[in-house]
Amino acid sequence: MTSSAQAETGFTNGAYISSTYVSFVGCSGQVQAGYSTSTGDTYARGWFTLNTSTRGLACQGWLERSTNGGGSWSDLSYTHVGAGGQTVGTDYYYDGPGYLARVCVGDFLYSNSYSCGGSF
Repeated sequence: MTSSAQAETGFTNGAYISSTYVSFVGCSGQVQAGYSTSTGDTYARGWFTLNTSTRGLACQGWLERSTNGGGSWSDLSYTHVGAGGQTVGTDYYYDGPGYLARVCVGDFLYSNSYSCGGSF
């Protein structure tokens, strides 16, 4: 999955706010939100525990963004694929007013074998 959104790779001066979780067939992820202590802007990233799914396939996880209140979503990060309990995270992305971020996880046994949620 590709995206034209710019990651905030230098987001190191932040304070953690909270996170929300989503899981599907043993694959799990969360949206982690924080704010910049220098600008006050809110940022979000996806954080995933990539196990082997309950169906024996590698878990996948990615971050999406909506700019219309959740009416439609677009890929924000690339897809992370792994197994064996590997934990990985996306970069932080701007998530201020008018933006929502959510994570998606699944194993793609079928084209719709994933679940999305945990939006901020």
